[in-house]
Amino acid sequence: MGMDLEKVLEKLRSDNSVAAAFLLEEDIYGEVVCEEGGVTESTFGMPLINRALEEVMKRSFAVCVFCDGSFEPPSDHVMIMEDGCGNLVGHDVPICKMDDFKDDPDIFWLCDDFAMFPHKAETQEMAMIMLPQKVCSLGEKDGVKDPVLLYPATTTDIILRKYFGISVDDPKIASAILAFDML
Repeated sequence: MGMDLEKVLEKLRSDNSVAAAFLLEEDIYGEVVCEEGGVTESTFGMPLINRALEEVMKRSFAVCVFCDGSFEPPSDHVMIMEDGCGNLVGHDVPICKMDDFKDDPDIFWLCDDFAMFPHKAETQEMAMIMLPQKVCSLGEKDGVKDPVLLYPATTTDIILRKYFGISVDDPKIASAILAFDML
């Protein structure tokens, strides 16, 4: 592991919202990609397209970050719903954008933070799409370019927790996969 990569890990570990951070070496990285890539259905039974995983796989380095909910809060959508024609018919609403949507009469709230626009659907076929989350805490000043974040499926989270010795029973900690290229 090069010195620059070690500095990135040190920076992540020094963040108060991070409990631990580990480089995903080839063996566990392959297992994570296989498991995450095998999740093809959302909890609602809809097809799931994981564009976030596709972006993670394009990067040279991947790190598993065990963190709380204050680590890299999303400022944009990380999950969307499209109909069979590719029309956006729903999306998550980050806390920072909640006021933009709360009074819209055309919204149907699937849950507290997922807005649906059923009138925009042209087909009954729907798919959930996971998008890569932009990362603000790392960038060129750290020797990193194009960082993206993926919060994996529960099955992948359990694999990561067991591999790195993190309690599977701690609901305050989530696993995240942070991928990037070095400058």
